[in-house]
Amino acid sequence: METILLVEDDPLEARTLVSLLSLEYKVLHCPEPRRAPEAARRSSPAAVLLSLPSPFDRGDELVRKTALESGGAPLLVLAAQSDPAFVVGCMRSGACDFLSKPFAIDELRKIVERAIAPSLKRRPGEEIFIGRSAAITAVGELIRLYADSTYPVLILGESGTGKEIAARALRDLSASSRGPFVARNCAAIPEGLAESELFGTEKGAFTDAVARPGAFELARGGLIFLDEIGEAGLPFQAKLLRVLETGEFWRLGGKKSIAADFRFVSATGRDLARASAEGSFRSDLLYRIDTLIIEMPPLRDRREDIADLAAHFALLASRGQVGVGAEAIEKLNGFDWPGNIRQLRNIVHRALVLAGGAEELQAKHIVF
Repeated sequence: METILLVEDDPLEARTLVSLLSLEYKVLHCPEPRRAPEAARRSSPAAVLLSLPSPFDRGDELVRKTALESGGAPLLVLAAQSDPAFVVGCMRSGACDFLSKPFAIDELRKIVERAIAPSLKRRPGEEIFIGRSAAITAVGELIRLYADSTYPVLILGESGTGKEIAARALRDLSASSRGPFVARNCAAIPEGLAESELFGTEKGAFTDAVARPGAFELARGGLIFLDEIGEAGLPFQAKLLRVLETGEFWRLGGKKSIAADFRFVSATGRDLARASAEGSFRSDLLYRIDTLIIEMPPLRDRREDIADLAAHFALLASRGQVGVGAEAIEKLNGFDWPGNIRQLRNIVHRALVLAGGAEELQAKHIVF
């Protein structure tokens, strides 16, 4: 039974939705919208239903943060506010669909089913191989080659090139494909909290501390992915190096060691060799994490894949209802794509909203 995370602050609405959806799914309820990103990170759901109260400031920011922490699970926004600018903002922030309140439960069921279906039917690691360019073919070959190794992998590339998707493909194609995939962004964790976030804490380790596992424990038997590792501070780098060298770690305030039972994969858009020469990244840690390297090509270097990627995003978001016309593809091919694949996906989502139910996206729907 697939797990759905329902974020709903209205108790009556939550009880109704949990009761109805529990017939087909395991439903986890988060009653506080502002805690949605944390709940998505901890539950690894097959889909997220994010109900936004009205009025709710910075709803698009909450959508963005929740989408980032949901592990790639489809995110559906439920809200009474449905003006075009708000809907576009949610879609650009990572939502795959939007449902206006009030809605029929059958309509919600269909949207959830269609959102989950592509991820269930997709072969492990398939998403990273969309396209036919030599650049992405080479990446696919490396991922297949590296998948069953236990050595650390460093994924290099610009923002939006698919570094986390590549990390997921490594896990999906490995012998431990059923193990957890735990992702953390080093740039998003305040330096003072990095140790507790990754190592976990014991009760009493500091004021108000409670016993809880960190990301390293949650990744047991699977893969831990540290994105933007070049942004980690030097004190944390030293602690991470010890984990990789000894194969064990301690919770903050802990009195016994815990085995580091996970595959370690990291990613960065920085030149770590230069950072090491400048003193902002430890050279001994660099030599530990770069045993195997994957370089993700920017979209401008794989333009022959734009048509396939655009069609994939359009079909996935429209549940197989909308294609991409030749003129739209031509317009997409003429753009430089500083935001890479992530930007392409968001522009296709915007085009779907602007197309207003058309069967095919046209050039006029593509707005950069």
